[in-house]
Amino acid sequence: MPAPYRFDELGSFQFERLCAELLELEAGLPPHRWRKVADRTQSAVLEDGLTVPREGVRLEGPTVVLVVWLSRHRRSTVARRRLPEVTRAALAREPTLPGSLLIITNGPRATDDERVRRALAHELPQREIRALGKQELSALIDRSPELRFRMPSVLGVRDLAELVREEVRRRSTADPDAAQELARVFVPTYAYAHTLRVLGRHGFAVLTGPPEMGKTATARMVALAAMTAGWEAHECVRPDELWAVFARDRRQVFVADDAFGSTEYRPEAAERWALELDRVLRALDERHWLIWTSRPTPLRAGLRRIHREHGVERFPQPAEIQVAAAELDTEEKALILFRHAQAAALPPAAVTLVQEHGWQIVSHPHFTPERIRRFVGRRLRDLAAGTWTGSVAAAVREEIREPTDAMAASLRALGPEHRALLVALLDAPPGPVPERELAAAVRRHTDVSMPRAPGELVDRLTDHFVRIVPPMSVAWVHPSWRDLLIDDLASNGEARRRFLRSSSLDGLLLALSVGGGATGERTLPLLLEDADWDAAADRLAALAPELFDSEALRLLASLTEAAGGVRKERSQAEIIALGSSVLELLRRRWDALRAPVPISLLQAWFDLAAHLADHPSPPAVTATWIELLPTRSIDIRDPAEATRLDDWVTLVALLDRCASPLLAGFDFPDGQAAILQQIIRQAAGLAERRDVPEVHELLARSLRRLATLAPEHAREGRWIAAYLDARSGELRRDEMVGQRLRRTQPEPDRAVVARVLSDLEPGE
Repeated sequence: MPAPYRFDELGSFQFERLCAELLELEAGLPPHRWRKVADRTQSAVLEDGLTVPREGVRLEGPTVVLVVWLSRHRRSTVARRRLPEVTRAALAREPTLPGSLLIITNGPRATDDERVRRALAHELPQREIRALGKQELSALIDRSPELRFRMPSVLGVRDLAELVREEVRRRSTADPDAAQELARVFVPTYAYAHTLRVLGRHGFAVLTGPPEMGKTATARMVALAAMTAGWEAHECVRPDELWAVFARDRRQVFVADDAFGSTEYRPEAAERWALELDRVLRALDERHWLIWTSRPTPLRAGLRRIHREHGVERFPQPAEIQVAAAELDTEEKALILFRHAQAAALPPAAVTLVQEHGWQIVSHPHFTPERIRRFVGRRLRDLAAGTWTGSVAAAVREEIREPTDAMAASLRALGPEHRALLVALLDAPPGPVPERELAAAVRRHTDVSMPRAPGELVDRLTDHFVRIVPPMSVAWVHPSWRDLLIDDLASNGEARRRFLRSSSLDGLLLALSVGGGATGERTLPLLLEDADWDAAADRLAALAPELFDSEALRLLASLTEAAGGVRKERSQAEIIALGSSVLELLRRRWDALRAPVPISLLQAWFDLAAHLADHPSPPAVTATWIELLPTRSIDIRDPAEATRLDDWVTLVALLDRCASPLLAGFDFPDGQAAILQQIIRQAAGLAERRDVPEVHELLARSLRRLATLAPEHAREGRWIAAYLDARSGELRRDEMVGQRLRRTQPEPDRAVVARVLSDLEPGE
């Protein structure tokens, strides 16, 4: 037998839901068939009987299924008295005597106790009686990956060493041990269930919403459940991290946590994903999932680009894949509070406080899972110990509101060297920052020698402001700290300008960010006065000529987003001036190099140029055209050749839209007529084959665009594309994974909170 799950830590509410999910999977019992029999007891009837899960014994119908929660203390004594009572109450509801009975409890199997077995036989004479206890339930959960997907809370109440294979653990970059700690307090909300449903349809889901609402937790729980089912789990911030570990022959789930920035919308990060979005979407299927945690704006930008360039035939609209993480209902909030309090092993006085003031906590308008964690871990213990002199209501307000006074006071109390390190952390990319890069940022932003090494400073800030990400990286404990520091820096003009004059590209992109803050309304946070703009312009002029292509892409994307998102006339004029200068610097550099320019970079350059009233001279693209132009030896069955063809078609479409004289200079399309016809002939032959599905969609997209750009030479490309799409559809399988967790016993809000928290027990 496997090690039993610690069902007591779930509480009766989640245990009942676990059993309902189990019976739906094993016997097809709909959730709406359950009804309340007594306190912590529910029943349902299967008219045709059922086969007892795992035991293989067929019970004659009608079968009454009883789920009975037994308190941990005096469990055997309670079972002897309670099980016959609730069985009698359940049977009294039935018009005729049922044919069999199945009892499920969180304790030992009921029928193992002789006295209980005799009492049950008295209530249901000459009928089959079976029971499932914690050992039997544990075995059922271990054998059912889908049940673990639906109820990932169980992953926090069992040692996962036997469930996550060593090979999966070794190949994964996600940390299952850290995820299991999260599972101890996780509640599978509607957002979680909807994420599973969307992943089943599209292979990817985008979790949107404000900070602290559980987006990251939801994504990581999907990944942990997948690991117990044999999937690899990987966390990635940039597309290249995804491609570095992508394997077509293995099941993989990717978590791009806060992929587009922290709490500010970072359009340059969004652009990296937006430019790769079509390729990413084509790679995802029932064996490869991607979960983003972000705001909806970057997703919409990426899909707009795809729809503009490639059409809407194969790609979903944003509304089909967004999952809002902010819509917690009362039951979910109460369960979140319960699980945090249960995991904290609180003393009796603290348990009493939670139970007495649970409604006050759960109904607070600024309730978030992160703030509840903080409240349970800190202020609640002070209240229970009597070291807090105010009221419980005041303590709740202090800890749950945004941001807390305690956080602001902590920041003000920092010494100069600790504060300098946190400011330097603002001048770093999103996600964990290697300590050596943080040390370099500290040196950029500090004019005087530091009394202690950055590593020692990090040690003193760890767990309150920052956290260590093994092996040698540093990240914020929570984005709200970053927000608080940005606001603090923005309030001091001299500090702002000192930061701008010393920043790397990352610090300047923070200054140019829009849609930031907890509500998404913070815009250009460090560019408030003319002197700020002057400092940023001077620093950009020094940095722009030396930027790598990936950095230039990020800068162009940020300037484009700011140019389109800022409403103040003065700020818009400053952005246009800054953008014009950057475009000219990049154009001169590329023209001097006479080398091919990546397509994504050219797209970003023209996107920004479209916001300027005086359109700048376009960069020379001859080298890029020669690099991508197909030759007569092209073999579009080769995915690499098909990708290069798609890049060339993208360049043609870009020049047609933004620089038509340049396209005419290449004699398109007449000068490429022979090549276009050869591509059409190869595509027609490829449409009859079934062994190269990976190029079908890519080629179909290229043919559709060519049919529009060069109708006189590639008109038939449109129907060949349609045929390729149809063949590709035959080779794909679209399956549904996961169900929405449905309520079986609706109760008034206050009653729900009281019921959930009544299961809370003091730590031992």
